[in-house]
Amino acid sequence: MRKAALLMAWLLPWIPPMVPFAVAQKVAGNGKPTAVSSNLVALKVTGTDRYTEKEILAAGGLELGRSAGEADFKEAVQRLGDTGLFTDVAYSYSYSPAGTKLELQLVDTDKSKLVPAHYENFVWFTDAELTSEIQRRVPLFKLLLPLSGSLPDQVSEALQAILGARHLPGRVDYLRENKQGAEDLIGIAYRVEEASFPIHDVEFPGAGPDQVQPLKVAARKLIGAEYVRSSLAIVARVDYLPVYLQRGYLKAAFAPPDARVVTQTSTEVQVDAIFPVTPGKIYSTSGVAWKGNAALPVEQLQSLLHLPIGQAADAVRLAADLENVQKLYHTKGYMAARIQAEPLLDDAASTVQYDLNVVEGDLFQMGELEIVGLDSQAKARLQNAWTLREGQPYNSDYPKEFLKNAFHLLPHGEQWAADIREAVNAKDKTVDVTLRFTAR
Repeated sequence: MRKAALLMAWLLPWIPPMVPFAVAQKVAGNGKPTAVSSNLVALKVTGTDRYTEKEILAAGGLELGRSAGEADFKEAVQRLGDTGLFTDVAYSYSYSPAGTKLELQLVDTDKSKLVPAHYENFVWFTDAELTSEIQRRVPLFKLLLPLSGSLPDQVSEALQAILGARHLPGRVDYLRENKQGAEDLIGIAYRVEEASFPIHDVEFPGAGPDQVQPLKVAARKLIGAEYVRSSLAIVARVDYLPVYLQRGYLKAAFAPPDARVVTQTSTEVQVDAIFPVTPGKIYSTSGVAWKGNAALPVEQLQSLLHLPIGQAADAVRLAADLENVQKLYHTKGYMAARIQAEPLLDDAASTVQYDLNVVEGDLFQMGELEIVGLDSQAKARLQNAWTLREGQPYNSDYPKEFLKNAFHLLPHGEQWAADIREAVNAKDKTVDVTLRFTAR
């Protein structure tokens, strides 16, 4: 048998062309290449910053010291390409008396096209334990998953195998997550189906004595609810964090929820939900500075605040007060007004000064009035009684006050329900009002 040099590279059909690698291959006496297998003695991986040669070797189903040929290399490339972690995959190899050397050229999928994996209710494991177990079965798993490809399914299968190995109940499934109202994916959430995880009790490690009781009161509605980490994280932010913000703990933070198994059957796993919290220190208010206001004086704005100097800063009450300031602006026609509170923390003194930045925006005028649900005579009576004319500065309180005093103008013999709808037109700076009446 004579030897000849042959240039060759193999690319997946769906991968854009790349510069091929040089490959040395044995050729039969008739000039046609023959399938040759020998022990794989070396692997070189280029083009990836994310994965090691050991991880790539395992993910491709290859092993150093074992016999491997072109069919094995094609299968390895197919496996790697199918994961969705690489946009380009190519290979080259060479034979020698010592064995086969393989080189893989990879191009990582851009990180912007990867999303994190979340564990929703794998209550028997910590995140670190679960990740370690998955990586034993899926070498390329590093918590970030591609939006397409086989890797999410591989992780799901690994999780199912982990449950099976420990004879734990349930079937693993996953959902692609996106923010409400948005199409972009933000994560892939894995959860155990076909088993329930009711909450038996709630704990708050790290909470001080003065915080435990209000936290326990806020947590009552969770007893008996299903343990789902993403939902509980929202509960912590919406229901539990305000307990701290009200008391001046402006840097309080909750860690991701955890669980402890209490009892378990083949279909139900009762758990205690655990919300680790780091309260931080209490900050007292040292001052308030209004900035950007022109239409309304500082004295009028300040009268709406409940933030005493020298006392613990109540960030929850401040947020409500600023909503009232915004509503006040709306009554003056500044429908786009917004107020942003910027806390300036002095850690050494444990104080906070709030800069309250006002963006008043444009002055909006009354637009068209439409009355729906009444006969023509009743409409005429209401339109004549409406005194906020087109072109005047809009007052967001006026429609509500108008309805309070206008029900005697409605047809008698019926009980009426009224609905107010404001259409704010940013382009022409007007507000159209629709009053919709319904007989009960």
